[in-house]
Amino acid sequence: MKRTTLLAVTAIMAALTVGPSLGAGPSKVRPAPKLASPTATATALSNRFFTLIVNKNIPRLTGFLSPAFQVQRADGSGSGKKEWLAKLADIDTFELTDFHGTQAGSSLIVRYLATVKGTVNGRPYTPGPAPRLATYTWNGMRWQITSNANFNPLKG
Repeated sequence: MKRTTLLAVTAIMAALTVGPSLGAGPSKVRPAPKLASPTATATALSNRFFTLIVNKNIPRLTGFLSPAFQVQRADGSGSGKKEWLAKLADIDTFELTDFHGTQAGSSLIVRYLATVKGTVNGRPYTPGPAPRLATYTWNGMRWQITSNANFNPLKG
């Protein structure tokens, strides 16, 4: 009886270990690509982020933002994904410059300057070049923005 139980447990464990890989097709989860130019990729991702905001493309933004997304603003306020999407800034124009990106595994960090004209929290927003810091995370299929921090504009 003990031998039968042992064989049954062994068979179940083998099925659980091997089963999901059989017939399930190729996995869509891939390791993060090793970027030849983290700065070039971060530049494209950051411009995409701002373009989606300008166009108020909530469905695309929802997928582009990591579930863990957080924003920190220069005025000290911040929010998570749900709150941020509910009170999207009105951006009329933007220019992003002076990018510097670095990658470590599935994390892509970028710092840059943003010149934005628009309305944030009901107030006109045209501060001039302001430093930004953003984090993108590879989710196994694509890059998603995980954090975005705004700093006070550069002076003098």
